[in-house]
Amino acid sequence: MRIYSYDRTSVFDEKKLSNEAQWTRTCKRALEDYGIEPQRYSDKGLSGGNENREAFQQLKLAIASSDSAGILYVWRYDRLSRDTRVALEFVELCQNHNVEIISIAEPLPSTANNLAAKKMFIQLLFINASMQRETTIENVRNGLAYKRSQNKYISSSVPFGYRLVNGKVIQEPTESKAVKRLFELYCSGEFGYKKLTLALLDEGYYFKDQHFKTHHIQSILNNSLYYGWIKGGTFGGYQGDFDPIIDKNMFDQAQAIRQSRHVKKTDKREYPLRKKIVCPYCQRRLSPKFQNNNTKTKRHYYYHCANRECKGIFINAEQIENVVIDNLRNFLQQKGIFTKVLAEVKQKINQMKKTRQMEKRIVHRNKTAIIEQFEKGELTIEEMKKELGILEKSPSKAQSDIINNYEAKLQELLLLKEVPIQQIILEEVASIEVNPDKEIQGIYLISIGENIIRKVV
Repeated sequence: MRIYSYDRTSVFDEKKLSNEAQWTRTCKRALEDYGIEPQRYSDKGLSGGNENREAFQQLKLAIASSDSAGILYVWRYDRLSRDTRVALEFVELCQNHNVEIISIAEPLPSTANNLAAKKMFIQLLFINASMQRETTIENVRNGLAYKRSQNKYISSSVPFGYRLVNGKVIQEPTESKAVKRLFELYCSGEFGYKKLTLALLDEGYYFKDQHFKTHHIQSILNNSLYYGWIKGGTFGGYQGDFDPIIDKNMFDQAQAIRQSRHVKKTDKREYPLRKKIVCPYCQRRLSPKFQNNNTKTKRHYYYHCANRECKGIFINAEQIENVVIDNLRNFLQQKGIFTKVLAEVKQKINQMKKTRQMEKRIVHRNKTAIIEQFEKGELTIEEMKKELGILEKSPSKAQSDIINNYEAKLQELLLLKEVPIQQIILEEVASIEVNPDKEIQGIYLISIGENIIRKVV
């Protein structure tokens, strides 16, 4: 017999049953029923509307791993989920693998003596839990909207310099003086972040009983709450109903100074393989990036994957550029290889031209036959026009366009040997494939659709 227990809390609340309290009750019931302590799965601080809970997912895997009979104890059914769809899918999973769910606080009614009645009762409980969750969310949203309409503060925390007392924002006397002095010194234009930390220390100002750090300075200067402006999130920004530490003019002056001193990092290096290297993990094209060493005396250049959801890869720019140049040089200088590629393109052009000539002869014969049928009275003039129109839509024009494209490619190939390697990289390289070990697996040129590395023998 498989015996499981699951407990969950979304937030700490003394009025709600804690994880440990839930576990104590489910464990006691399992020992009473079967004399076995259940295998515990516990999620703490996670919403029932979130399906991706670690312990919940592990529980699902454990249930699905066997079809032997089992019992799952929970304090309440809504501990499993407050999303009706997720909950019903979980109930079905348990039924398919012979696991019965028992709620300590919500025992099944005595009339529910068959599987269908039990399932219906559990479904109603889950639907009720889902409705309660939606109601709670809506109540919170309405409460925040009301606060917004009254210019009240809607967050549960305030920055350095303020305190939140009974839902009202008030200034903390010592800290607010430090904030105001910080803005005054910075707006004088004579202080940078580092110099400002020393000046505040000299004047006896501290950040929560410690010296001001540069990141404290930056955070304070960037916070609009100090002139009373609440960002408001999805509700939009608005002016709060509390006394601000500084006025808007001082805040705007500080932002202007910060903006004037902002130095954007510039990278004047050319990256010939920009957007040409394919990430081995997510298939996106790599972007250039540079980093300074610890002493900021030297820069290191890379190609990297900018996809935040990707595992990511960093490739030394100079190393891979040199490898690509060597491969291109070998390809162009390899005896017979380049000539063979040219011959293949020429042969393809000749074959297509022959096919086109044959199609032209066939079309001409068909036109002659249609006109003869018209002259013999076998076709009306409308039927003749229709048949001739069909012939005009033959693929001869498309074939002609393809041949022209191939001939243009041939001219590009003939000129390729006369072009500097660096220009080939910039203009001719279409894509470069690398493996997770940063080794080049393929180089594809615009003029040649095949991997030129495989052609080098």
